[in-house]
Amino acid sequence: MKYLVLFVVVIVGLMLIKRAQQPRTVRPPQPTPKPQIPEAMLPCAHCGVHSPASRCVWRDGKPFCSDEHARLGS
Repeated sequence: MKYLVLFVVVIVGLMLIKRAQQPRTVRPPQPTPKPQIPEAMLPCAHCGVHSPASRCVWRDGKPFCSDEHARLGS
């Protein structure tokens, strides 16, 4: 029994020594994502609700939040 314990201790010791000798891999730092430029929020000419400029419906040079409000007008 004592030889079995000694064998396990020797194996664990050898594994620890082998792990200590391996070169440590240094991970390159993760690039930080570029902050996104905020999009302009425009008020609807009919109800005043702010919508992103890319989602606005334009009618007669005025932004609207939906086709229905563009149809109704200001």
